[in-house]
Amino acid sequence: MDVSRNINLLGIDVGFSRSRPTTGIAWSANGTFGAAKTHTDWKRRQQHLPAATTFSVIAIDGPLVPDGSPDLLVRTCEQLLARGAFQRRCKPGSSHFGTGLQLKRAALETANQIRHLVSTPTLSQAVFPDVAIVEAFPNAFLGVMLDEVAFADGRIARGKKFDRMYELAVESGRLSALMSHLTWTAPDLLHTIEAECDHERRAAFICLLTAACAARGNAEIVGDPVSGWIWLPPSSLWANWAKAALEQNVARLAQTDARR
Repeated sequence: MDVSRNINLLGIDVGFSRSRPTTGIAWSANGTFGAAKTHTDWKRRQQHLPAATTFSVIAIDGPLVPDGSPDLLVRTCEQLLARGAFQRRCKPGSSHFGTGLQLKRAALETANQIRHLVSTPTLSQAVFPDVAIVEAFPNAFLGVMLDEVAFADGRIARGKKFDRMYELAVESGRLSALMSHLTWTAPDLLHTIEAECDHERRAAFICLLTAACAARGNAEIVGDPVSGWIWLPPSSLWANWAKAALEQNVARLAQTDARR
């Protein structure tokens, strides 16, 4: 099945500045695609979406937890992707305090804005039972596909981590390999993704690829029903270090839970 011809997808890099355009949006629908950078309000966000389009899956770069979850909820997916080798490479921030809590609230606001754009849900591991909205985390999405050598000798500078990982994923052909794995035949879209230089639009494109993995049913999903899931590339595309790190963290967390 060719993703580009059969499934409409949307990716949103949330952002939460009320004054600056920090939201990235990328979509693919009916064989066409687009991307934009805009603000947080729905009035301006919707201007960058194709008219009268519903999406099979929407991926949002922001912590998504079940409705009614407490602010202080500690998330399993964040614990599993924040320890060991992940810690200095592509870990998520904690979403139960500080900036992470702000982002979690912004992600929920975004999800509520776009719920009506999602068609019949088909996902069993989505925090909202009535809509196919999944959580993307672009840093980890890119990081797990990069070989260990990519992180050596300061090649990925702190503060510019996502953009450098994006560039390395392009240079190493990892994004091209992912689209091939998804049987997504869209050379113009791939070229646009690989040539993109804007931070927010780049993040939105990774969210779009996250939505594609979810739609194809071969994403690696990390988390649990209580605190939500982060959706990542298929495990067959993960670097060996990332596979080993996740296995180790799963075992460590299980040991911790057993002692309680």
